[in-house]
Amino acid sequence: MENEATETFDARMVSRMLFFSDAVFAIVLTLLVLELRPPVVEGDAALADALIGLTPKFVAFVSSFALVSVFWSAHTAMTRRLSAFDWPMAWFNLLFLFTIAIMPFVSALIGEHGTFGLAWRVYCAALVAASLAQTALFVTMTRDGGRIVGGITVRQKAWRVLRSLSPGIAFGVGLALNNAGYVGLSAVCWLLIPVVMLIAQALLGERRMRTR
Repeated sequence: MENEATETFDARMVSRMLFFSDAVFAIVLTLLVLELRPPVVEGDAALADALIGLTPKFVAFVSSFALVSVFWSAHTAMTRRLSAFDWPMAWFNLLFLFTIAIMPFVSALIGEHGTFGLAWRVYCAALVAASLAQTALFVTMTRDGGRIVGGITVRQKAWRVLRSLSPGIAFGVGLALNNAGYVGLSAVCWLLIPVVMLIAQALLGERRMRTR
């Protein structure tokens, strides 16, 4: 009876944590669009000019929506095997959600000021923080041999950690390039995310692990 009660408690607490996390992601994704306010102008020509003027904000919205979606997908993949609840995991999850909650602000920042100065550096720093927080969450979840996720090998853990770090690596490079004056290259640093993921898959991925 005691084991059954513990399992019920764990299941309930894990469900509450995941429902809360999904709610935060949903709110953040919704808030991102608030910067896209319809222009108040008269005439088609003026409206067309105003819509063109919204291009930087629209690009900031699309890119931030895509990045937050990537974090949500990774968070879902990380937590789908949770079989128990513990407080260290819950606190690191809150830390990660904090970094996600700041995304509407930093997205609005680059929508207003562009990707060439301080606003872009703040944006990059926010994404590096989100990536590090997500990685810390995963490491906490998989400690003690992955006890609360049904077990995990060292190779699997390394693969997941590298994938989780991919946005942080990409935007860390972008931050360094921007500080060095390579603002054009810095603005496309996000292209490194799939590159790092492909490297992780090639070196440590599940398909490679099955063949060894």
